[in-house]
Amino acid sequence: MRQSAEGDRLRRETLRLLAQVEKQGLDIAEAYRSGEGVSSEAKDFRRFIEKVDHFNVFIDLVEERLPGFEEEKRAALTRHLVDIRWRIIIVEVDTTQIFLVRIGETHKPWPLGSREFLQRRLSRLDEIHEYYDCFGEQYQLTPLSEVMLRAVEELLKQQIDRAPALTDFSNLSASYAVPPPGDLVKPEPMVLRLDPGSGRRAAERRPPLRREPAPTFRIKEMDGRFYADRDGLVAVSEVCRHASLTLDQLATRMGVSRPSLVLMLNGSDPMSRPFMEQLQSFLDKNGPPRL
Repeated sequence: MRQSAEGDRLRRETLRLLAQVEKQGLDIAEAYRSGEGVSSEAKDFRRFIEKVDHFNVFIDLVEERLPGFEEEKRAALTRHLVDIRWRIIIVEVDTTQIFLVRIGETHKPWPLGSREFLQRRLSRLDEIHEYYDCFGEQYQLTPLSEVMLRAVEELLKQQIDRAPALTDFSNLSASYAVPPPGDLVKPEPMVLRLDPGSGRRAAERRPPLRREPAPTFRIKEMDGRFYADRDGLVAVSEVCRHASLTLDQLATRMGVSRPSLVLMLNGSDPMSRPFMEQLQSFLDKNGPPRL
């Protein structure tokens, strides 16, 4: 009886997540249909990709929960999710092309670190090819235009050559024109008269800096399951930062996907006792916050 109730709860949660996926997909399609909402700013391109990535996280969460449904219902939901994901992939590729064209036309420099961002977009094209190879024929997906895919690939390669990497500081000076020495304007001489005691008095009046303490990871037990407090994700992320570990790497170490780990750390999904103990061991070994 208890297992049946738990199964019903998980199925309701899955359908709730599915409704979010459908809304996110509709919002993306409406906002960027036929180039609408596409600017010539790199920051807007990043914002669009963040929306698509967020959508993909939620659709992954739904897919992970499909085994809890009966076979017929699971097959119907799988087809529905494949169709939604593919529709957003088409929007993603088309909108990426428009962004790259409009940004390229401005000849503005890309922000620092954009090379890694654009290289990830280039790798994304391979992932899209693989996805179509896996599901295209089975679910009769409309193939993407090879001409458009090649065009996007070439645009990305062109912009990657122009974009600075996070550690690429050596050539930044070439982007700025330095006037010849004779053209430099010397500043007017400036004399500052300071009261010798003013700095000391100001320092005495200045309140000491307060450092916000790192959030503490706390859990509560309910019916043999363990739930994290809502600040759990922030707390564990801080420990990961001290340990030079990403959340993706922690998820792999814990034997779960990143979306599942995030849901457990923000208190949406319960943790089993073995999982909780393994997480506690990681936190104890890598510094505050502690359980």
